Amino acid sequence: MPVLHENKIVPSVDDLHSIANQVQKRYFNRMQRDVMSVGAHSRYIVASRGTGKSEGVDAPFILQMVWTMPGSMGGLISPSRTKAWGNTLPAICHALSQWGYIQNLHYYVGRKAPESVNFAKPKMEPLRDAWENCIHFWNGTILVVLSFANGMSANSMSLDWIIGPEAKFLDYDKIKSEVNPANRGNKQYFGSCPYHHAVCFTTDMPTSKKGRWILEKENEMSPQHIRYIRTLHSQVGKLKRLPEQTEHIKKQITTLQSDLMLARQYQEPVVPVKGKKREYTVFYAEYDIFDNMEVVGQDYIWQMHRDSPALVWRTAFLNERLFRVPNGFYSALNDDIHFYIPDDTNNHLSRFGSNWKRIATSGCLHDTDLDFEEPLHIAFDSNSAISSCCVGQVTGNRLHTIKSFFVKTPKKLQELVQEICDYYAPKLKKEIVFYYDHTFMWTTGLTAESYADTIIRIFSDNRYNVTDVYIGQGVPHDWKHEQIDLALKGFSGLLFPVFNLYNNEFLKLAMEQTGVRQGKNGFEKDKRPEALDDSPEYPDESKTHITDAWDTLFVGTNYHLPPFLKSQFSGFVGFTGK
Repeated sequence: MPVLHENKIVPSVDDLHSIANQVQKRYFNRMQRDVMSVGAHSRYIVASRGTGKSEGVDAPFILQMVWTMPGSMGGLISPSRTKAWGNTLPAICHALSQWGYIQNLHYYVGRKAPESVNFAKPKMEPLRDAWENCIHFWNGTILVVLSFANGMSANSMSLDWIIGPEAKFLDYDKIKSEVNPANRGNKQYFGSCPYHHAVCFTTDMPTSKKGRWILEKENEMSPQHIRYIRTLHSQVGKLKRLPEQTEHIKKQITTLQSDLMLARQYQEPVVPVKGKKREYTVFYAEYDIFDNMEVVGQDYIWQMHRDSPALVWRTAFLNERLFRVPNGFYSALNDDIHFYIPDDTNNHLSRFGSNWKRIATSGCLHDTDLDFEEPLHIAFDSNSAISSCCVGQVTGNRLHTIKSFFVKTPKKLQELVQEICDYYAPKLKKEIVFYYDHTFMWTTGLTAESYADTIIRIFSDNRYNVTDVYIGQGVPHDWKHEQIDLALKGFSGLLFPVFNLYNNEFLKLAMEQTGVRQGKNGFEKDKRPEALDDSPEYPDESKTHITDAWDTLFVGTNYHLPPFLKSQFSGFVGFTGK
């Protein structure tokens, strides 16, 4: 039993043995070892999926801030509250649990800790209503979730540190104008801490221009200074591992550790400025999936290679910097104009609090841009290897592509349709407008049921009311290229296409990488890769299938809108052929 000694609780020998037995040895991959050993004041990590960013970068950073600055106020930046509660916070809470920190024991999410647990209070307590956006740690440290969907959400705050997971979705202009000015002050509490006002941003490879600001942080790092930090860290480790710890060695360790912490905090200016002697140390690094092979294993890597669209595989797992093909089929597609981050106006996830299991299975409740009263407009592309679907809604003069789906063999069209049914199950008004061309009138040969019939049947079985719209023969590529280009440029006679950035990542990549070729009838979408056999070098999911589904959605909503919806928008007369 613990004993009381000089007004302090001292663990018994049995307690100490019990604690020692609970200690777990953990393996850290190269990326995680790098980031933790450098421990720079400002960290910018671009690492592929599956490398352990949450467990090995985000969680250690948070815990380091919590321990070194008790009672501090950190800011977790998210493009929207829905993104934070639907994706980021569940991942961080899971990562913290891997380090032995348990929700509702060591910290509370979305509320102030109850008085009965006797948590310490923060140095600067949030306003009463702000606790629902906070994580409250045992020593009084709080982490405030800041949503960029709510303008100037960091106003009037005085933050001590910043973390920004999924940085590729963060607007750097807002970071500079809203968050950086708030990461200030409180020197009376934490001025002596080398990590005061530290920042940590992590992401997989950005695929849009908006997220590429983080790549430029490499220019703010001094490689020579990072090598100096590594050398100091290595020397400290060697001295600590010596079997005999003399007073001289202990003094050396103390001196080196002091130098190391100073080096982690400050570096010489990368760009010399008169009067400027130092700046915060910046560490920038990129890692791919193979940096975590010891943990995830070859089987996982091959599975991700097989199941991911090629462009997603190359950016999200191999960490390649891909840029759009010049003069492509969708050459007018613009990151700043056509892609949007949904706001938090219709946040349906708040009802689940921090019940991560309920949130993970809540389907379309994640989608704050979904109008629950309006019908879903959908179109498919399907073959034996891959089936895909684009889902949109027409609002005024805009075509919102709110989500895209795909399945690969052995899953087929039936499984894809059922997945869509399940995802939109919370939508009580189950109205579907389904557009399809002549290719969906074909049958598989195994049954008399056509592809269109299969889609309509499965939706109907799931109690969706389907309005099926046959748009006829597929339109010529040159006409389609011209009309899409006009729409993307804002031509008033066509619906203006906009895309949910979160829910259309692989569609975006495919559209940006779709080329054109000169055919006998003018411009054509370059579909030559589809003629190649499916292979690791040319997997079917990297080809133009998903873009064909979106093209059908575009033609359908612009030229074949059902009569009961035409009062909302009146475009050109339907295409009649050439």
